[in-house]
Order: sequence, then C-alpha cells, then structure tokens
Amino acid sequence: MAKIPGFKSLDEAVEFWETHDTTDYWEKMEEVTVEVDLYKNLFHPNLTVLTHRPAHCPGSEEDFEDITIEYVALVEERLVVIRDVPALLCRASGKKYILEETLDKVEHLLALEKEAKVQPNEILEIPVFSLKTAIP
Repeated sequence: MAKIPGFKSLDEAVEFWETHDTTDYWEKMEEVTVEVDLYKNLFHPNLTVLTHRPAHCPGSEEDFEDITIEYVALVEERLVVIRDVPALLCRASGKKYILEETLDKVEHLLALEKEAKVQPNEILEIPVFSLKTAIP
C-alpha cells in the first residue's frame, strides 16, 4: 500500500492527485463528514468550481478571460441576486468557472442574507406569470 506524501501547498496536492489513482491509497484515507448547503446559480447552472486558478483553461492552452457574472439563487422561496461576482471564461470552450474562494464568499453572503444580517443594495421587482392564465 502506497503512502500519501505530505504536501507543502495546495498546488502540490492538486498536482499529485491529478497524476495518481486514489484507489491505490484507499486504506490510508479516513472517512469525513461534510455538511454542505449549496445554492445553485440559476443564471449559470453549469458553472464549474476550481480550487485554484490554473494557468490555462482545463483541456486547452487557451487563456482565461476575467469576467463578472450575476449569481442568482433561490433562498427560502425568494430570488436573491448577487452582482459583480468574479468568474473566468474559457475563450476556447465558452465554459465559465468560479474559484472556490469566490464561491465561499457567495455562500457566506447568502447565509447572512438568509439570517437577515445584511441589507440588499437594491430591490428588484420581478413579474411572474402563469402559463395557465397568460395564454388562452
């Protein structure tokens, strides 16, 4: 059974696990329990989370373009919009990415909003329609 090395940095750990099979280390791993309360971004449902910013887009040598997006989540039957969220756009594939540290900040803000510990910058009025009554 192979021994899991000690890592000096997150980049070192990522590089190791990208080139090694976790099943070779299964008996050395410990079970952990993680409680997660994620809010899906309704405007960008296929947003991929990256633990760190790579030099290039995954699977290509293309550079990222730094962009900002709106993160829209449903919190207790209410839409909540967070503007100016930094994200990465892969110029080759058009795929959007968000860094884990940015998502942590979004999740923290949503938790504060849920507990009414932060006030919104603005309130938007959103029209809601029912297809049953909108079109005869």
